[in-house]
Amino acid sequence: MLIIEQLDLASLQSIREFARRIIVTYPELHFLINNAGLTVGKYEKTVDGFEMTMGVNHFGTFLLTELLLPLIKRSTPSKIINLSSMAHYKGRLIKPDLQIQPKKYGEVKAYCSSKLANTMHAVELSERLHDSGITVVSVHPGAVKTEIFRDVKDCSLKCIIAIKWLTFINPWKGAQTTLYTVLSDNIISGGYYSNCSLKEPLTIVKNKDERKWFWNKTCELLRIENTT
Repeated sequence: MLIIEQLDLASLQSIREFARRIIVTYPELHFLINNAGLTVGKYEKTVDGFEMTMGVNHFGTFLLTELLLPLIKRSTPSKIINLSSMAHYKGRLIKPDLQIQPKKYGEVKAYCSSKLANTMHAVELSERLHDSGITVVSVHPGAVKTEIFRDVKDCSLKCIIAIKWLTFINPWKGAQTTLYTVLSDNIISGGYYSNCSLKEPLTIVKNKDERKWFWNKTCELLRIENTT
């Protein structure tokens, strides 16, 4: 049975309403797959004032996970899978507030940094949920033929995408690593997976001090308690 619920990751209110519906409706939640992958051709903000790409891909995903965590904890063994990307290798931890500024905005830079955030989120959450029965990982699904680039404005980038599109994989193949992390019993919590195998993430992901700052800043900007 497939049940569809309304959720807008660009709205904190929508995220909270969605989480409430899920918690009330379903007694267990064994798998949470965070599959936000937005790119925006020009600088925009969410209704809550976040830069759109980071707002949807990171802040929305982070809040949703935190709100559903009590249900996930009651459903162990369970897994949380963040859809990251090999693009995270080109991302950077943006200070002071994780968000690229309007004058420096570039759709690729914003996307790469949001995927770095997804990877750091998975590792830090895994550390905080140690011995909880919850496995947390991030995944690079591959370069998949989806509509992720539909809002790209840069002409040169459009040309590059058009050429590389020939090498992109179909959605079925793109789902394999995600399915592997869901179904396998040999997954290492905190790991970054690509092509159904464990890979090394960007070096900064392993930096505990940077991850702590990243986590605290996210909670501060979302105005939620840092209790996980």
